[in-house]
Amino acid sequence: MQLILLEKVANLGNLGDKVNVKAGYGRNYLLPYGKATAATAANVAAFEERRAELEKLAADKKAS
Repeated sequence: MQLILLEKVANLGNLGDKVNVKAGYGRNYLLPYGKATAATAANVAAFEERRAELEKLAADKKAS
């Protein structure tokens, strides 16, 4: 299952990384908790539009 990470995930990747994970890990953990989204063409385009906003949120979260 190919996903785009919406935040840093330990031992997996950082914000914006496209990763391949087992289907169960994606369905049961990453997708429900909002840590990733499916890497479809539409989602990739939407992510690129929101990338700056997500990076700012990640920086604010890290600073706190």
